[in-house]
Amino acid sequence: MRRRTESRLLACLLAGVIVLLGSSILNDNSLAQGRRTFKPGEMVDTGGGISAKILQCRGAGDNEECEIQYYRGDALESIPRWENTYFLRRAEERILEEKKRLAGEQPQTENVNQDRPAPPAETKNTEPNDKTTAACSFITPPGDASKTAKASEQLFKRKIYDRYNVYANGTITAPLKVGVTYLSFQVAPPFKNIVRVDPVIGAYRVNDAAPVNALIYPVKTEHIVCQQFRDGTLRKRVANKYACFKNRDGEWICGADGIPKTTQLN
Repeated sequence: MRRRTESRLLACLLAGVIVLLGSSILNDNSLAQGRRTFKPGEMVDTGGGISAKILQCRGAGDNEECEIQYYRGDALESIPRWENTYFLRRAEERILEEKKRLAGEQPQTENVNQDRPAPPAETKNTEPNDKTTAACSFITPPGDASKTAKASEQLFKRKIYDRYNVYANGTITAPLKVGVTYLSFQVAPPFKNIVRVDPVIGAYRVNDAAPVNALIYPVKTEHIVCQQFRDGTLRKRVANKYACFKNRDGEWICGADGIPKTTQLN
C-alpha cells in the first residue's frame, strides 16, 4: 500500500514538472514571435542619415546580436561590428514614434524595456566604478581647434568629440546633443606617414587616410558617450585607438584606427 502511494505521488510530481516546462516553452516562443527579426542583407534605418546593413545574426532572446556595418547614404561609415539587436529595435521605435509625432498622432506608450537585455548580476563589491558612474557632460571641450592649432591632448579630445557631435541634429533618431567624458587619454609620439614599397602590392602609405609625410599622432582613449534624445539619455563606454593628423585641406582630424570596444551602460 505504501509503495502504491509513493508511486502516485511521484507520478503527480512528474506531471507537474512537465506542465511547468511546457508553459515556459510556450511563453518563450510567444515572446520570440513578437520580436522583430533581422535578415542578412537588410538595411535598417537608424536615423540621422545613418543606416545599418545586417551581415549576419546569432543568438536568441536577450543574447541575440547581429554583425552590422553602418552607412551614411551610400558611403561606408564603419567596419563590421557585433551589436545587440535591442539597440536596432530601439532605433526603429524612435523613428516610428517621431513619424507619428510629425503626423500629429499621439504615440502609443510601449514597454521599451521588454527587449532590453537583462542587467548584469550585482556583485559584492560596493565600491563605485568610475568607468560606469561618470556623469554626463554636454560641454564642448575647450581650446583652439582651428587649422593653426598646435598638436595637443586638448585638441585631439575636441576632434574626437566632434566625430560624435556631427550626428547631433535632433532629426528622427539622431540625438539632440552629445557629450563625451574621457576616462583615460594617451598620446604616443608622432611618426611620419612615409611611403613604403612592397614587391607584391607596390607603393603604399603607412596610413592611407593621411597625406604623405604628414605627422600622425597615435591616440588611445576610453570615454563615456552620452546621447540625449527626447525620451531620455543613453550612455555607453567606448575604448578605441585614433590617428590624429592634418588632412589635405590642413584641418586637424582624428580618425578611428581600430575596432572600438563599446559597452552600453543603460
